[in-house]
Amino acid sequence: MPEFIASLPISAVDGTMQKRLRGTAAAGRVHMKTGSLNGAKTAAGYVQDIHGKRYAVTFLINHTNAAQGEKAMDALLLWIVEQKDDKN
Repeated sequence: MPEFIASLPISAVDGTMQKRLRGTAAAGRVHMKTGSLNGAKTAAGYVQDIHGKRYAVTFLINHTNAAQGEKAMDALLLWIVEQKDDKN
């Protein structure tokens, strides 16, 4: 794994992602840097699906209620991880 990806917080393991995606297929498969300010919530990083394919993902929510977007972000990350392989 490239050093940059390895330096990012890992879902359900450490940093700002430690409490996110626990007990899901996405635990340990998401390397993501998060950030927030009043009216904005962001995240950027990499997701590895259950077949080993890696995706680059970026989120930006710019709204007074941005803090409520975390559930939507997590749902999309889990969806990416669980994608079925079209080859089978």
